[in-house]
Amino acid sequence: MRSTSWQTFRFATIYMISQPIAFLISPLITTSGYQGWISLLLGGLIGVLFICCTVYIGRLNPGVPWVQFGEQIIGKWPHRFVLLLVLFWCVYYISIDLESFTLFYGATYMRETPQWFLQLIIGLVIVITARWGFVSIVYMADGLFLITMIGTAIILGLFTANANFQMFPALWTHHKMGLAVRDTFTVVSWFGEWFVFLFMVPHLKFGPKTLRNLLSACLLVTFAVSLQWMLTLFNFGPYFGSRIQYPLLELIRSSTLSGFLGNADPLLIGLWTTSMFVHDAFILYVGTKCAAQLFKFQTRKAILPLLGGTAVVVALQYSRDTTRFLSDMNSISIVMFWVLVDALPVYYAVIAYVRIKFGNKLFQTSE
Repeated sequence: MRSTSWQTFRFATIYMISQPIAFLISPLITTSGYQGWISLLLGGLIGVLFICCTVYIGRLNPGVPWVQFGEQIIGKWPHRFVLLLVLFWCVYYISIDLESFTLFYGATYMRETPQWFLQLIIGLVIVITARWGFVSIVYMADGLFLITMIGTAIILGLFTANANFQMFPALWTHHKMGLAVRDTFTVVSWFGEWFVFLFMVPHLKFGPKTLRNLLSACLLVTFAVSLQWMLTLFNFGPYFGSRIQYPLLELIRSSTLSGFLGNADPLLIGLWTTSMFVHDAFILYVGTKCAAQLFKFQTRKAILPLLGGTAVVVALQYSRDTTRFLSDMNSISIVMFWVLVDALPVYYAVIAYVRIKFGNKLFQTSE
C-alpha cells in the first residue's frame, strides 16, 4: 500500500491528538497558568521544524526504509544506537499509555476491576491491532478522523457558553518567558514525535504534498489542544483547572448543557480509546521495525508479543507505585529524553546536509 497525502494528514492528526488532548492540559495550567498559550505556540513552531527535517530525510532515498538507509547518513553503529534508543522509547511509551489509561478508566468506570487485568486486556488489544499491520492502522485512523473532529468541535463549541472570557486580558499580561520556555519542552514532548513518519517510508512518498499535509496536521493539533486549554482555563480558572485530571470529561459533566449532551462522555471516551489504540499500535509497529533491523528477525509478527508483553510488565510495575509513576511523568529528565528522541530528524538532516554540501554521495542510488 502507498498512502496518499490526505491519508497521511488524517492519520497524523489522530495519532498526534490522542495523548495531549487527554493528559497535557492540566499539567500545563499547573505550571504555566495564563501563559500556556505561549508554550503551545512555541511547541507548534518546533513541530514545524521537526516536520521539515523529517520530510527532508524521507526524500533522500524514498525507495528504501529509513531503518536501512539511515546508517549511510550517520554511520552503521551510531544508527544502530539510534534504533536501540527508539526501540526503548517505543516500549516505555506504550507502558506509560497503559498505566495512564488504566488509572483513568479504573478510577472512572471500573473501580473494582484489578489494574493488572485492565492492563493485560488493553495490551492484548494493542498487540492485535499492530498485528493487523500498517494498512489497517491507517484505515482505522481514516474512519476515526471525521467523527472525532466533528464531535470534538461540537463539544468544545458548546462550552464557550460557560466560559468566562473576562479572563482573556490575563493571557497578555501574565508573562514569565523563562517558565514558558521550560514548558515548551513539555509541549514538544507530548506532540513532537513527527520522526515516526520516517517509518512509513517507502509506504509514503515524501514530497511537497506530504509536507503540506503534515504541516496542516500540526496546525490542527496545535489549534485543537490550545482551544481545549483555553476553555478549561476559562471555565474552571487557573486554580481548579490545574486540579482537574481529565478536563474534557469534566467540561461535559459540569456543563449547564448536560441535558442536551445527555450521557455523551462514554461516546467521547470510546473515540479517544480507539485513537489511543491507533497511537500505540503504530508505536508498536515502529518498535518491531527497529527490532527487526537490529536483530535481523525474519518476521516482525514474532516480535509483537515480546515488545507488547514487555510494555505490560513495565506498566504493571508502575501500577504498584502510582506516586512514582506520576513523578516520572512530570519529571524534567523524562521530558528531555522525549525531546531528545523527537529531535532525531534534526540530527540526521544536519549531518546529511553537511555531507551533501561538501560533495559526499550518501547513497548508491537516490532519487
